Formats: sequence, structure tokens, C-alpha cells
Amino acid sequence: MHRRIVLLRSRKPLQQAWGRRSFALVGSLLETAIKVSGMVFDERYHPVRILGRIGPAAERPAARGFNYGDVEAVTMYSVRCEFEDEDAIARLRHDRAQDVVGVFADPSVAPFPAPYCGDRPIGSDRDVARKLGVAILRRVGLTGRRVRVAVVDTGIDGSRIPVAGGWAPFPGYVPGSTPPDHGTMVAHDVRIASPEARILDYALLQSQAGTWTAFLSDAIAAFADLRDQLDREPGPLVVNNSWGMFDRSEDAPIGSPENYSANPEHPFNQIVASLVAAGADVFFAAGNCGAECPDGRCGTGDTGPGASIHGANSHPDVVTVAAVTVTDRRLGYSSQGPGGLYNRKPDLAAYSHFRGSGVYPADGGTSAASPVAAGVAGAIRQKVSTKKLGPAQLKGLLQRTTRDLEGNGWDYDLGYGVIDAASAVKALRLKPKKRSK
Repeated sequence: MHRRIVLLRSRKPLQQAWGRRSFALVGSLLETAIKVSGMVFDERYHPVRILGRIGPAAERPAARGFNYGDVEAVTMYSVRCEFEDEDAIARLRHDRAQDVVGVFADPSVAPFPAPYCGDRPIGSDRDVARKLGVAILRRVGLTGRRVRVAVVDTGIDGSRIPVAGGWAPFPGYVPGSTPPDHGTMVAHDVRIASPEARILDYALLQSQAGTWTAFLSDAIAAFADLRDQLDREPGPLVVNNSWGMFDRSEDAPIGSPENYSANPEHPFNQIVASLVAAGADVFFAAGNCGAECPDGRCGTGDTGPGASIHGANSHPDVVTVAAVTVTDRRLGYSSQGPGGLYNRKPDLAAYSHFRGSGVYPADGGTSAASPVAAGVAGAIRQKVSTKKLGPAQLKGLLQRTTRDLEGNGWDYDLGYGVIDAASAVKALRLKPKKRSK
């Protein structure tokens, strides 16, 4: 069987099913109006709304790729299906062309967790705070207070990290109820720069795909929920993603309309763009498939420069984070650009491989680097709204205030350089917090 994401044109029953997070409300319609022979709907997956830039032929904007200009978003709904063969997929495209926007790959994704260049930590989270310039953040009163930071990960141990809500790909999950593991580490690392942020536990990597694994369709549901939350409660939202695709063998080939890794029209890449356009600051770990000591899960041909930053991790609208030690050495597992969707990746680097959360001997991988950077964004968002500085402008600020370790400008290993919270605060000209008498 072949698992696929099917993108459908909007209908009122699909809208209702999304609102109620229910497949049952629309199951009979899908069976009669959409299903073809050799195709089965996954009833564990409810229709998910996607505000994207592609749609049925009559509604498609003239601009393609990421150059959309002022074109209005198109509302579509994703469902997850199994097909017995490629002929069944072709039948769906042909026989249901009026309803089906597209059929796309649904590869599995996993976190970028453990150190692969040696287990021993280099420095501690105190060293990270010192190198970032967290003392300067505190001097101007930046702690991430009231800023939501969504940790899209394996779940969080709420006894260690207070959580303020969350989501999971199955009903009944209680945010903060996961034993300490990767998600708890990530949340801890966010709080190095943003100790008072409102942490949201988006336990994506607890899906039916397996231990610490999700399908990309689950990630679509998580991001759609985040977009809904931003619509209901406007205000700062930082989203950290320390996960991605290790092996492109599960993806459709580059050039195929089903492809994810290098295709801006894939629904997950569409929904990422939608969330950023709505005002979220989205961070993705670059990956752990760098040339020197890649994770063993990296696919054949998926390591090193130009082959290790895929899909949304390379999205032009997100901040893609590489990894260095507190001694300013690039970590050999840190994935290297160019990216699949955008050439100039990664955007910047942050600290990893340090003693921190206590979940592991070292908070390692680009999994730790990304939340360190996201925490800096969370702290800045406490005083700098998206109306004053949109996600693209905040990303630009973080890029131009990095420390360029090599002095050569941007490169495929570390982007513009290592994130520097103190320099970012200086560029914003934020005034020190007044002391009470």
C-alpha cells in the first residue's frame, strides 16, 4: 500500500469536519464523491484545513513557487489515504479532477536528537547564556513573558517545564504528561533565553507512525491547529521544530508533483508559509546529516553539502538553525546547504552539545541549537510586536547581528554566523529596565 496526502477543494462538510476535528462527519461524502477503486481513507485522520497558494486550475494564482505577491490564499483540505498501487492514484487524479487539487508524498519525520560526534558535553547552559548575551536581555527586561512558544516535538514533562496548553495527533493527550525525553530537552533550551515564555506542548512525534516518529500529514494537522490558535488569540507566537526528514527514499523524486523535499506546492510547505504570513516566527533545525559525522538514519545520498536540508527545514520563510559548540566550533553532524527549497540555508547557527536539561548527558544535535535560537526570538517578542517587526524582519535582524566566525559573510555551514542576543538588543535600541525605588 502507498500512503499519500490528498488535497481536496473546499466543501462545507469538509469545513465542518475540520471544525469538529472529526472524520465521521464527512466519511460518507468522501466514500461516495471522492473514493475510487484501490483507495482507502485513513479514518484516524480528520480533514485538515490548509490556507495555501495552489488550488483547482480555475483558482490557481498566476504566481508560482514562493513569489505570490498579494494573491489571496486558497482554502483546501487534506486527507490521508492508502492506495494499492500507482494506478489507483492515477485513477483518483483523472476521475476526481474537479475535487482533487493534488496528491502528495507523506514521508515520516523524526527528531534530530543525540550527539554523534562524541557523547561528552562541551560547556553548560550557563555558558550558552553567557555567549548569547542573556544578561543584556535581562537588563532590558526581556524574559519571554506572555510570549507563546510552541514546542512541536515528542511531548513535555510538565513537572519539569510548566506548559500552557498544547496539541497531539490523537485525542485524550494531556499537555505536559510525557516522561522526560527529547521534547523536554527542547523546552528547557528555549527557556535559556525565555524563562517566562508560555510553553505549548505540541506532541507531534507521538503519532501512529511509531516511537518518536510522525507522518508529514500529522505535521500538517499540528500547523493547522497553530494557525487556528493564532487566529483565535492574536499575539506573538514562536514555533520550534527540532525534527525533519532523514531519508528521501520515502519521498517522491524531485520533479514529481508529489515531492516534498524540494516542492513549494507540497501542502506542508504551503501551510508553513501560511503560518509565517499570519505572524508566527517559525524555527527549524537544519538537521543532523552533516558530512563529518551524520546520524545513522540519514539516507544514502542525504548527507553533506546540498543534500541534507530538506523540505520545510529549508523553507525560505523560516529560520533554519545550524549547530556550534560554546567554543565556536561547528558540530560535524550539522546539516549543510544549499537547501532543497531555498539555496541560502542555513540562516544562522546556535549552541548545542552542552550540559543542560539533564535528560541526556548533552543537549545535542541541531535539536538543541534550534530552541536556543527560538528562545532569543521569544525574548525579543516580549517587547517587539509583529506589527513593528514582522517575521521576515525579525529573521533579518537575527541574521545581520550574528557573529561571523570565519569573517567571510554567509556560508553553507553556518549561514550568517552564530546568533547573538546582545547584538540584536543593541540593534533594536531597547532601553534598560527602570529599577524600582
